[in-house]
Amino acid sequence: MIEQQSTDEDERLSAEAAYWCARLHDVDCTAEERQAFARWIAAAPNHQHEYDAMLAIWRLADQLSPAHAPTPRHAPARPRRQRSAWRAARMATAAMLGAVTIWLGGWSAGLLPAQAGYYTAQETPRKVMLADGSRVQLNSNSRLIFATFRDRRSAWLKSGSEGYFEVAHDSEHPFSVLTDNGQVRVTGTRFNVWTDDQQMLISLLEGAVVVSPPKGVQGSQAQLSPGMQARYRQGSSQIDVEQASTASAIAWIEGKLVLDDLALSVALPLINRYLEQPARLGDAASGNLRIGGIYRTDDLKALIESLPTVLPIEIKRHDDGGLILKSRYASL
Repeated sequence: MIEQQSTDEDERLSAEAAYWCARLHDVDCTAEERQAFARWIAAAPNHQHEYDAMLAIWRLADQLSPAHAPTPRHAPARPRRQRSAWRAARMATAAMLGAVTIWLGGWSAGLLPAQAGYYTAQETPRKVMLADGSRVQLNSNSRLIFATFRDRRSAWLKSGSEGYFEVAHDSEHPFSVLTDNGQVRVTGTRFNVWTDDQQMLISLLEGAVVVSPPKGVQGSQAQLSPGMQARYRQGSSQIDVEQASTASAIAWIEGKLVLDDLALSVALPLINRYLEQPARLGDAASGNLRIGGIYRTDDLKALIESLPTVLPIEIKRHDDGGLILKSRYASL
């Protein structure tokens, strides 16, 4: 069943978080307001989560200087005096009016979203319907922030996440998926995005997308047609593009992982998405070994443990509980 985020409480909380984003990014923000923000954060656990999500949305706009971003987890300075109840109520009213004014002004300038949502998938995949009518299937342990702006639609896929997107066509509001490893820009299409702390992998099933490296990285864009796959690795100066099986790319939706004769250095990050403790390579020789097959995503620990029976490697357990894969011939 498709889950949606549209309750009055969610909207109220988003508005409050947007207000604090606006105030704390303003050079005129006072120490007293920062103390009020710290109290708001401490009032409920979900305030911190909502603020973090809204801060990410602000950064999606890519027009605000992070130099002014607050550090809400730091302990606030002690207030000089306790506000009276009437003054606190007056300030709260002014704050909400200010939030509306700032929100409308920010929306008109294309800085703040008209709608925003924060979606997570825990141990199992999750289907979500976005505010623009687009559909996303999130793989397990994935997080997505989505916002509609005056002139665009932006989604931020957090590191370690994967999503299969079916984007509603709207040429006047381009749709972008942003990650720490680059971005994908479309108007309407079907594609899969996976990103971790080292790379981003895009597989296109329908339509057309343009893949760009992270901001600040010199490198050309790559335009994909259906059946193509693009990969960007951190530190690289180019986006690697190749023909690929799109069915394999979205096999995770059916609980499967397809490894098509991949080097272990490429396959291991795909496997680690489903492991509580990631496995690591102990040497370059083990990374060059190749592996193929179709595996159940809920039983990939068994795959790792069985590798010594099909490949010339040995497994050692690290002090932190993680597994290290090392070639048997590395020391020969």
